[in-house]
Amino acid sequence: MVFVGVHGEWGRIDVTQADLGCGQDRNSIYKTKLPAPLTCYECRWRLHLVHKTHGAYDLWFLRHANKAPHCAAKTAGEGMAHHLLKLDLAHHARAAGWRAEYEAAAPDGSWRADVMATSPDGTRCVALEAQMAAISVTDIEARTDRYRSDGVEVCWFTDRKTAPWLDNVPAVQIARPDDGGPVQVTAGAAQFIPEWCEDRADCGWCECESCTGAGVDGTLPCGGHGKWPTAAPFLLERFVAAICANTTRPHRLRAKGWGDDGKWRWVTRAYFELEEEQIEATARRRQVIERLLAVQRPKQERQQAADRDHLAAIEALLRRQRALVKPVVEFIYHDAGTYPTVAQDGTPEFAMGVPVYVNGTPYAVICPVAGRISALRNRLAPLVLFAASEKERGRIAAQAAPGQRVEVIAVELPASPAVVPSQREQGGLTIKQAVNRMLGLDRM
Repeated sequence: MVFVGVHGEWGRIDVTQADLGCGQDRNSIYKTKLPAPLTCYECRWRLHLVHKTHGAYDLWFLRHANKAPHCAAKTAGEGMAHHLLKLDLAHHARAAGWRAEYEAAAPDGSWRADVMATSPDGTRCVALEAQMAAISVTDIEARTDRYRSDGVEVCWFTDRKTAPWLDNVPAVQIARPDDGGPVQVTAGAAQFIPEWCEDRADCGWCECESCTGAGVDGTLPCGGHGKWPTAAPFLLERFVAAICANTTRPHRLRAKGWGDDGKWRWVTRAYFELEEEQIEATARRRQVIERLLAVQRPKQERQQAADRDHLAAIEALLRRQRALVKPVVEFIYHDAGTYPTVAQDGTPEFAMGVPVYVNGTPYAVICPVAGRISALRNRLAPLVLFAASEKERGRIAAQAAPGQRVEVIAVELPASPAVVPSQREQGGLTIKQAVNRMLGLDRM
């Protein structure tokens, strides 16, 4: 079933129009005694005019005579749904005051439009394509590009429930109601719903790192939190009229963060401008973040370096303390004549050193932190302080009570780990847990 044919005298005819598009009458070629000189524009086979009704549709179309060869024009219009949609598209375009031509082809044959709608002044051409069959994303993008390269706008229409290409080209999904009502556009058109913080100068929408500018300190302006929901279903007639009036245009969405950016949607100018406002606000927000980062990043890097150095110092202290436990026990056994008890880890009461007890009484401290000793000098004065090197002994002695006993036990220390181990050391805390205890984080 096709709509367009070639008359031997009148040339190209369109049987969907009462005057055949050439000022003639359908009756002059319908069921005449002698077959009308009608042939297919594609295969040149003889055609005859057919009249049928289908629901509310009064259908006129051309059918190939018997034994017709395989023909691209014949197969292009297969399926009643495809046939009816082409009729609707042409009808709505004509109702909007435009010219609508079926099976219009490019001069070089690179494309053939189901319906080519042309503005009254001829300045705009829009291919209205009824795509009811499956097609790959690559193929439909290539066909769209061929139209675009020739200055032809295009909109693809489909009634398929799943169309993987719907977001990749200017397209809409349509549905024909079961009750025979008018065709509706159900997807492919969108409206932008803006949303802003009450104080646009101070964005309080979200406290997550991505929204607060990747850890930037300071007040950030609102970049907008609008989104692109799909428009509620509306009449296909209204959509085609809007295309012709140029009040809706295909647009690749740009507002990010809601999963729709990059998709093709049909939008009005008002929605485009609302999105543009958010795009500009987002750019200004990014500029503020970049300026703040330029000032704050060096300070943050210095702080991070200091934190790493502090953590490394604590790890080194823990390694020294663990390495000295056994030799200190032996030292005190020979010094006091009995085996001591060693605490599990360092505590603030002993300047973060590990206390050693003899008969339940504090006797010594393994590797106390020199900087903490002065505040505890009187408490630590009766105790023996142990260090793992002469350098450490010098630091401790400088802060200890005058004449306080400070012993050095030189031991081979284990290599510094590349990362803080997460596994539990035998009979004790993990290094991370010990670091947290030293920093007081386990009591927060």
